[in-house]
Amino acid sequence: MGVYSSSFVIEPNSEMAVSGYSHPSKANWITAHAISTELSIAEVERLWLRFQQMGANQDGLLTQETLAVSKLSNDVFIKNILKYFKSSDGNISFESFLRALKWCESQEIEVKCKAMFQMLNNGNPIPRDILQKILRRIYTQEDEEEIWRITNIFFNTLDTSRKGQIEESAFVNAVMGLPRVQTHAILNFHILSEKMRENVHKNLPEFSSQAAFYTPSPSSMSQVPSDSLLGEVAQKIYKKDWELVANRLGFLSEDIEHIRASNSGNTYKQAYTVLVNWKTRERENAKASILERVLRNAGMVDASLLLAP
Repeated sequence: MGVYSSSFVIEPNSEMAVSGYSHPSKANWITAHAISTELSIAEVERLWLRFQQMGANQDGLLTQETLAVSKLSNDVFIKNILKYFKSSDGNISFESFLRALKWCESQEIEVKCKAMFQMLNNGNPIPRDILQKILRRIYTQEDEEEIWRITNIFFNTLDTSRKGQIEESAFVNAVMGLPRVQTHAILNFHILSEKMRENVHKNLPEFSSQAAFYTPSPSSMSQVPSDSLLGEVAQKIYKKDWELVANRLGFLSEDIEHIRASNSGNTYKQAYTVLVNWKTRERENAKASILERVLRNAGMVDASLLLAP
């Protein structure tokens, strides 16, 4: 994950750091972070509470000292994750914490798999002994013989080069090869639960990160969405499981593979093509209400609310 941390760690002396013009004691602490990170007020408030529970000090920092003595340091895996949140002074700012969690929420599944691999052995190929340690943490009730057996199964499957280590490509391919429903359930992360996000957007639209975006009228639900609106929807789903949306819109596996191949390497274009093709196929029956329901049932509430009244 280290190769990705530069996208969310904000150094304290940076001109763009919120800590340069705000403080937990100031009234604009939450709103300043919401504006800086493009998260909703509700999301920032929820995460500020969590950050305080983790041991943030009066300046809104998780210091080296706190991280060293807190229960967080007792879990090697959590400790390894948190080190990627740290700035050069060894502290974790609330802003970096927010940006990191937003990164976790917004990235594609494949990118998350690569980040997971980075955390397991600092980005290096995983040898047998490291994998054993990882599995020992996962299967805490199993004895050493069973852990050894599971390790061998993993290596026989993933060590395709037979070098005695698992490479990133083999790890990512294995995870991506799992049933999509399982990987979606495990790796799709939301700062707010689906129900909470829906309530926030409906009841407090001024606090929503979507407030400046398209606001449809009730009658638009019975209309065919424009290509520009489909583009906005695609922008919301292309880093998520757009294939799940495609499947629920009636596209077959071969259709999805064709769309993927025709727009190789461009997941936004893939998601957008699915939506436009659905609209073309269904013609006057391609109602916004249908797409809104599909998105909501797929757990993509933010995208569905672009279509909701």
